[in-house]
Amino acid sequence: MTKTLVIGATGTVGGLVLAEAVRRGADVRALVRNKERANLPDTVEVVQGDLADREAVAGALRGVDSAFYVSPHETNEVEIATIFGQEAERAGARLVFGGFHIEDDDAREAAGRAIPAYVPKLKLAAFLASTDTRPAMVSITNFAQNDEVFRADIEAGTFPTPLHPGGVNRIDLRDAAEVLTDALVDVSFAAGSYQLVGPESLNGEQSAQVWAEELGRPVVYTGGDPEWRRAFERRLSGQKLVDWIRSFELLSAAPIPTTEAEVATMTKLLGHAPRTLRDYVRDSVA
Repeated sequence: MTKTLVIGATGTVGGLVLAEAVRRGADVRALVRNKERANLPDTVEVVQGDLADREAVAGALRGVDSAFYVSPHETNEVEIATIFGQEAERAGARLVFGGFHIEDDDAREAAGRAIPAYVPKLKLAAFLASTDTRPAMVSITNFAQNDEVFRADIEAGTFPTPLHPGGVNRIDLRDAAEVLTDALVDVSFAAGSYQLVGPESLNGEQSAQVWAEELGRPVVYTGGDPEWRRAFERRLSGQKLVDWIRSFELLSAAPIPTTEAEVATMTKLLGHAPRTLRDYVRDSVA
């Protein structure tokens, strides 16, 4: 049985990874800020601590075989990722990262020049990739589950998240959680960089149409409205609001196409075809 630590267990990505690891019978520990609010399964060992507290991080990593790290929406994200990577290395734990990573140095530098706001995220991922932890660096495209943040807007008839007219690859995070959990519990899962994708690229109008058909009522795309940021301000706050606005500014400015080769690789990793946005929306509505 694998002993694994999950960071972000009360969040979207980490929560799905934790659920998948528990489903498979892994021995799961979660590091959370507040144990009383965590509301995690009884089988999960819950420890309280802050990622900026090196002692708490070292304690949480003690005795684990692997650890999942997703960077929280914090201004000190590079500092806390550095602490985590260093302590995972000392603990001898395999590190699995879920987020945004560019392996090639030149490409990463070019991306930093093009997107200055993303330099800290690129920097922290590059550091984690350099650690002696057999790291699996997993990049994930646009989450279908992001739509849940705007569920009230969608049910009221508007889809407010901007997506490029040429389409953006959208992934059901349940698929990502399966691959991330494989990396956590399977010792034969190779270290390296992985790009996880959904089976198709969709724009805002197409995404809104999927919701409309599954809800059985009209949903209009409003992400092209110059005021789309107001919808984000109603649903998000703090650094998370800043990060999401930056991300969706990019998603509205450039398409993320889907290639047959990427889908074939994802299918091989999963052992089944990746879920579509419609699969996610249908299950969510149900």
